[in-house]
Amino acid sequence: MPNYLYTARDESGHLATGTLLAADREDASKQLRAERKYPISIKEAGELVAGDARPSGGIKVTRGELIHLSTQLSIMLETGVTLTEAMGCIGRQAKNPKYKALATDLCQQVEGGSDFSAAISKHPRSFPRLYISLMRAAEKSGMMSKLLLRATTYLRDEQDIVRRVKGALTYPCIMLAFAVTTTTFLLAFVLPRFASIYASKGAALPVPTQILMSMSNALVHHWLIVSIVTSVMVTTFVFFFRSAVGRQFWHSVQLEIPVLGEVFRKLHLSRSLRMMGTLSGSGVNLLDCVENTIDATTNNCYRTMWTGVSTRIKQGKPMSEHLSQSSLVPSDVAQMLQSGESSGKLAMVMEQVATYAEAELKEKITELTRYIEPAMIIIMGLIIGGVALALMLPVFTMGKVVAS
Repeated sequence: MPNYLYTARDESGHLATGTLLAADREDASKQLRAERKYPISIKEAGELVAGDARPSGGIKVTRGELIHLSTQLSIMLETGVTLTEAMGCIGRQAKNPKYKALATDLCQQVEGGSDFSAAISKHPRSFPRLYISLMRAAEKSGMMSKLLLRATTYLRDEQDIVRRVKGALTYPCIMLAFAVTTTTFLLAFVLPRFASIYASKGAALPVPTQILMSMSNALVHHWLIVSIVTSVMVTTFVFFFRSAVGRQFWHSVQLEIPVLGEVFRKLHLSRSLRMMGTLSGSGVNLLDCVENTIDATTNNCYRTMWTGVSTRIKQGKPMSEHLSQSSLVPSDVAQMLQSGESSGKLAMVMEQVATYAEAELKEKITELTRYIEPAMIIIMGLIIGGVALALMLPVFTMGKVVAS
């Protein structure tokens, strides 16, 4: 029999909501009237009201809003408030329309008889796989508030690490864009003025100046062709890196970039181990932990590694056996995981190793940030100084011609 969600009023006029099993809506209405309740609306659990359809992929909220929702929900559940009451309260207090819509939708689904994990799984753009897995484990163990806190801690740590990595990469990207813009401006607007002066003097131009003059002529007189060629190249690169082969190539190169490669390695390893440790410590079986880690891993190289781990576990072999053979996992980390697996304390060891890897990552980012600024200043000086020097070299040549 299907499950029906009803809204009704009792004999005193108070509003009542709930679920019941019935053959159809008419049967559900009869059951309610037998209980001296007068139905206002009856709908099958999971059925959406008109205008209530959620977009493909569910409602999207920011990671900060998800952390706020999880924190509020955890505190309310810890104080004895029911899940539906907590979600309803959060929905009523929310000011952001998307955040309010998400809380309201989750509340309606739970009231309709859905599990909380099933409800949030319909919004994958807001709730990561680890979060959903933790909520499934919470529903089985009855530790919803504790596992919500654990999920919130994971989200905060992940957000902090991602913010640090983005911060370390943002500055050089801005400086590089500034260098390219400045060089283009010099070639397109400044160099042509110097070209007319050099042509009137008839002096022989040095090789660096000739190269710049050729680039300037191409940019000024053939700008349409240059624009088309640049657009085609950019489009080709975008489509290539979006393809399976391109992603694999970029993910491999990403890990081998001098200095930055080590940062990416520590980032992916720490996130994977943190997810594994969090799930394993919450009672999720090891194979499900690995499967969730595979889905959440963004680098194809690490995804392939964890897929190999999953295959070994299905074959009845220890997880550490495959990790110790991988170049993506440092030998000391593999040894610690092997010790944890042997002693039956794998979850605790993974949590500690993840904490250690995250601390190393933060130190590496701090060190990298300290050296990025002077390095970018030197690069900017070489690019713009080289252009300026190439512009001034003919002046010295013309001075020698006049002197002779």
